[in-house]
Amino acid sequence: MADGIRDSTLVDFQAFTGIDDIETCVAILEQHDWSLETAVNSILQDGASATINPVPPCNATAGETTEMADCLMDPDDHNKGFVSDDPALVVEGASAAGPSTSFAGRSMTRMLHFQVEYRDKNIPVILPDTETIGKIKETLSVELGIPVDQQELKGLVKRKVEDRTVLRDLHLPKQNKLYLLTPQINNPTLTKPSASVREDPCEMFDREYTLNIKYIDGSKYQYFPLKFQGSKSVREIKQAVFALTDVASRFQMWSGWPDGVKDEDLLGRTGVCYPKHDFEMYRASSSSQNKSKMTTEEAVMEVDSSDEDTTMEPYTLEDDIFAPESELPQSRKHEPLMPESVNDETEALEHFTKEFKERYGDCHPVFYIGSLDNAIRDALQVKAKDRKLFAIYLHHEGSIFSNVFCSQLLCSEGIVNYLSSNCLTWAWDMTFEANRAKLITVATRHFGSVAASQIRNYKTDQLPALLLITRSRATNEVVDVIQGHVTLDELMTRLIHSVEVFTEQQQADMLEEREREAREQIKLEQDEAYKESLAADRAKAEAQKVEKERLMAEQEKEMQAQLIEEQKKQEELAVKEAIQASLLKSLPDEPPTTCKDPVSRIRFRLPTGEVTTRRFLASETVQTLLHYLTTKGFHTEEYKVLSTFPRRDITQLDLNMSLQEAKLFPQETLILEEKS
Repeated sequence: MADGIRDSTLVDFQAFTGIDDIETCVAILEQHDWSLETAVNSILQDGASATINPVPPCNATAGETTEMADCLMDPDDHNKGFVSDDPALVVEGASAAGPSTSFAGRSMTRMLHFQVEYRDKNIPVILPDTETIGKIKETLSVELGIPVDQQELKGLVKRKVEDRTVLRDLHLPKQNKLYLLTPQINNPTLTKPSASVREDPCEMFDREYTLNIKYIDGSKYQYFPLKFQGSKSVREIKQAVFALTDVASRFQMWSGWPDGVKDEDLLGRTGVCYPKHDFEMYRASSSSQNKSKMTTEEAVMEVDSSDEDTTMEPYTLEDDIFAPESELPQSRKHEPLMPESVNDETEALEHFTKEFKERYGDCHPVFYIGSLDNAIRDALQVKAKDRKLFAIYLHHEGSIFSNVFCSQLLCSEGIVNYLSSNCLTWAWDMTFEANRAKLITVATRHFGSVAASQIRNYKTDQLPALLLITRSRATNEVVDVIQGHVTLDELMTRLIHSVEVFTEQQQADMLEEREREAREQIKLEQDEAYKESLAADRAKAEAQKVEKERLMAEQEKEMQAQLIEEQKKQEELAVKEAIQASLLKSLPDEPPTTCKDPVSRIRFRLPTGEVTTRRFLASETVQTLLHYLTTKGFHTEEYKVLSTFPRRDITQLDLNMSLQEAKLFPQETLILEEKS
């Protein structure tokens, strides 16, 4: 069997039996050799029965189709033929013949469920698969009031289909999700539902309408996209606009309200378009104002004296579109909190504080007077025990929340006392673009590009804002951003929570700081001990160096002395040698043994113990004898020449005396003794 025929058989089998599991269907068909009739009859023979219901008419509405689909299954009709688990399954032309009835040639109609999503609405559409794509668009046109030719459906199949395409040809599942696009409609505001579609009044009052109000003031204009519940009255809306534009209700001229709308009418019953509707509002002409001129205070009294409950919920703004910066709306009675193009931050903060006090009274937060750098230094860049949670108040004159937030929340006595006790508060006015840019530049340096980018992207309706900043691990972090639309209780709760987070981090930082200081103290002591040891080593090394230099100097001195002594000795030796050489030349020769003259034989006992003998003429003088000893190296200034008996020092005798006269004849023994 060809694959195309098998696919067609599988689709028909699922349509007959209502079995969604493809694997189960394929297994049953394979058991019966892909015979559709046999496979279907095998299901019927298991004790099932069929329910035969007519196909709903093609022109049925979504509600009628749903009711018919709910009635497709009759629990009492168990013996009328084919049964299906799908209540939307319809057997066309089937009889009550029972399970044995042949299904050959009979066409099965499936009910398809479509959930169509358009903007914030979901529209259910139930149609048989014999209908076309165009029928879905027709049903949506009845429900939404959008022409068929301006509808574009997405989600059916990947390929493009035409309105005349039959749903069965697309082989769609029972449940389908579709998306309706209307690219040709510039304003997506829906038309009023037709009378045939009844709306629940409670649902109308619970809806949230977005009213795009264009306020025209001469050549200037300003947009206010305000959101209101359907239960709000027209008077409440006008009073809300009075708070934004300072135009009292009696002077407001509107265009865009449906005919016949009164101030007492509720928004959900006025017939304005849901979910968005456009209005224009401008101040009444001067002639009208002169007839019944009313001050702002009188207008407020008028609001307060209203018999109805005029309590308004906070408004939620999606976006503010202002005129050029030169045309920014300014306060009617006050100067800006901060002048344009600030050069000196201290002067700017002084001006801010002065104007803030004039507007909101003496009870206000104490704003830090000084630059953001100095404020962060004094609040966060100190020891952990001295830190404070750093609060930055960002103001904008164009925000509708600024006046209420400052007067009723920020200047509340409890908030002021809590901020003074736990925070250091710094403020900045972001009304002018130059001041905004200056703040972003400084914030980038202190809080990083992410936080600065968030500040840069703040729209006017997101201000005023109170940024709460703490310090963790040498990094400044924004722990919370409280915007101006909060209540007093919520503001206090978030402040308390931020202080708790800050205190917890502060305790951790204090513990870490103490541990770090202890480590630094130990390191300091170790460094001091090391320095002392190093100084002692250096002193010891210096002393050793000095001692070494002293020893070297002494050695050098000794060497010099030795050298001098040696030189002296050499000189003395040279002198002695010269004397010895001179005396040796003049010394008479030793007389021979055959000499007839009287001869004196003298024995010399040297200091070394050696004994030497020499003969002298008895007539020769003591001087000659001493010259002989000198030639032998024994100078009289160094040695004594002693006789044995009597003991005499010959060097002390008269040197010109003869040996015989000196009684050194005929022989004598003389001892040489070194002088001490």
